[in-house]
Amino acid sequence: MSEISPIATNEHPSGTVASGFEPVQEAFDQMQQHPDELGNALCIYHQGNVVVDLWAGHTSPRREHPWQPDTVVSLFSAGKALAALCLLHIVDRGLATLDDPVVKYWPEFAQADTEAKSRVTLNHLLHHNAGLPTADTNRPGDVYDWHRMISAMEQAPLLWPAGTVTAYHAVTFGHLVGEVIRRISGKMPADYFSEHFADPLGMDLSLRLLAEQRPVLATCDGDNWKTRSRLVLCSHILSRFGGWHTRYFRPCSKDYHPNSPRWQHTEAPAITGFGSARGLARVYAMLAQGGCLDGVQVLSEAMVERIANEKPDPVKDEGVQQDVRVGMGLYFNLGPMADLGPNPNSFGHVGMGGVTSFADPDHQVGFGYVCNHLYQPHAKDNTIIGHRAAELARVFYDCLSISHADTVDV
Repeated sequence: MSEISPIATNEHPSGTVASGFEPVQEAFDQMQQHPDELGNALCIYHQGNVVVDLWAGHTSPRREHPWQPDTVVSLFSAGKALAALCLLHIVDRGLATLDDPVVKYWPEFAQADTEAKSRVTLNHLLHHNAGLPTADTNRPGDVYDWHRMISAMEQAPLLWPAGTVTAYHAVTFGHLVGEVIRRISGKMPADYFSEHFADPLGMDLSLRLLAEQRPVLATCDGDNWKTRSRLVLCSHILSRFGGWHTRYFRPCSKDYHPNSPRWQHTEAPAITGFGSARGLARVYAMLAQGGCLDGVQVLSEAMVERIANEKPDPVKDEGVQQDVRVGMGLYFNLGPMADLGPNPNSFGHVGMGGVTSFADPDHQVGFGYVCNHLYQPHAKDNTIIGHRAAELARVFYDCLSISHADTVDV
């Protein structure tokens, strides 16, 4: 789908790098030597041009088929940013404002806890402080049924007043933002994204798995009886006890994994994005270029400046129990939640297991990394995505500082 036209490049068995960025290729190749590595891809734009476009490994744990330049994989939470961009595009068109209450477009949202939920704005949804990171109105499996999930959101009371507590809306974000998109535009979020972003820019990105993506879909590891048992425990048993944190996986089920047919036949924008490193790099290259790429203006320059200039201060996220810098559906650079290169002004989103994507407007960089070996968090490391993308970004910026010494310091 994406058209890739790298500038003066050095050929590589699986991709290309522009002159001066050979160390990125070396670091990428070295990464493949790790015994746990499976398949992955990296694409980086600089000043509107592709300077790194690499892929390696295999498309499944069986290691039967090599990763290809058009291979797509689950984006996990990195898809949240794509849903957020749809809502920002609607605002950019003058069809809504971020200060509008959700009930203006979705009256049933305040079916319960009416007074408090009537104060929830579109801005609260994007900033993960709407007060609905979880809900005891959910039932296991709701995440795979749009109407059941929306009904649960309508019937759920807020956990706290909107705007008072930041807590990552890990599973609910896509339905909350997505239903507003649907109410205003008349389109499901995936259709809206395709029409206004993916198709105009020629990107292999979507908020649900498309028919044309299925033949080139990579499967992820970690889909086993241990994972399914833990999910049953979290969604069916633990979610009935304790505080609100125990309900994070309440709407999920044992097949809450991108390899499952239910995941692949569902639109749940918080989790069901699919695409490639090329697609992610391209959408963030557009953001790094003032909303325009290859002559296609997708967002107004004013909207992109509004996104980039927010530069929020760190705040404690009560869901992930880490400091975060939350923008308008995109996270500004602050590890470990969003380790996005050396520039604190970079913004983007990561996905469980390692997916990393961001824009750096100061240096006009769009970065996309995807993988199908899912990093497993452990007690000695508080990142949920590992360090693969962060290391590749570090090497890239080292090259950038040498090759483009006349640009802004990195």
